[in-house]
Amino acid sequence: MTMDTGASPTRRETTILIVENDPSDRLLLERVLSSRGYRCFSVAHGREALDLLERMQVDLILTDLLMPVLDGQRTAQLIRSRPGMEKVPIVAVTAYPPDEIRGPGSGGSYDEYLLKPFKPRQLLDLVERLLTSRAS
Repeated sequence: MTMDTGASPTRRETTILIVENDPSDRLLLERVLSSRGYRCFSVAHGREALDLLERMQVDLILTDLLMPVLDGQRTAQLIRSRPGMEKVPIVAVTAYPPDEIRGPGSGGSYDEYLLKPFKPRQLLDLVERLLTSRAS
């Protein structure tokens, strides 16, 4: 007899990279996503994200915008410029309104945005939608 954990096999195989310099926001994102069976890796800034992406592949990226070392906007642009990373969904997790995110310089680097503060359900719905549309 097997126990249903609520996480589908595809979730267990899905890897999400969290790029967030605020430890409490990073922990919240990790907890919400891992509670639904997603495999999460997190880093504190864009340079660490780029280094990690040299060693592994991810299915989705959540990134803050304002971070030390390398901000989220530049990080997303550099990720998009890498072969094989053009279609990986990138979500800007930010306190800024969408018009500022998608304004000059964003270069279409983000697929979506999630405004802080957010409800866990909002995060999960957004992640599910992006992963489902990517698989189609």
